[in-house]
Amino acid sequence: MQLITDNIQKNIDFLRENKSNVIKFVDVIEKAAREGKCIFVVGSGRSAMVGQMFQTRLEHLNVPVYFITNSRSVPHLDKGDVLIVISGSGRTAIVKAIIESYLDQNPNILSITSYPESWIGRMSDLVVKLQGRTKIDIARKEKGEDASLTPEGTQFEIAAAVFLDGIIAELVKRLNKSNEDLLAAHSQST
Repeated sequence: MQLITDNIQKNIDFLRENKSNVIKFVDVIEKAAREGKCIFVVGSGRSAMVGQMFQTRLEHLNVPVYFITNSRSVPHLDKGDVLIVISGSGRTAIVKAIIESYLDQNPNILSITSYPESWIGRMSDLVVKLQGRTKIDIARKEKGEDASLTPEGTQFEIAAAVFLDGIIAELVKRLNKSNEDLLAAHSQST
């Protein structure tokens, strides 16, 4: 548990130090929302689940949003639409294929990754770096030992979920929405 909470704190500190990137990230989404542009969210595996949570919250804000699950069902992007990519490694093959299918439409690409220097990071207009695995995990893995009790990119995905919930909280404020507004857009069962 300490490993996870320490990683979240490191990401909070890092995002505070790099506040201008966070503000730009929110600015791009806010502008698209105000102009009725679409947001397209892309991720694979557990990053996809984080993306789907973000998609749901954007829907509650009445922002036109789509989640893209594979390269065979990529909807058309219009000028001003935003592609948000979530990939811890920055090199996930299916995510890369989806981005490649959009490059000729010149989308505004925002990415969240642990590796800004990766292909996905380099293809992005704006990158928010989130730390995933710790240095201790990497050193242990290089020795052939268990990396940690948090498998694969778990720490990245937790950090991405927290970051994106923070983005939603900022958008709620900027778009003058209330909790009641969000609840009204929430699916209700009888």
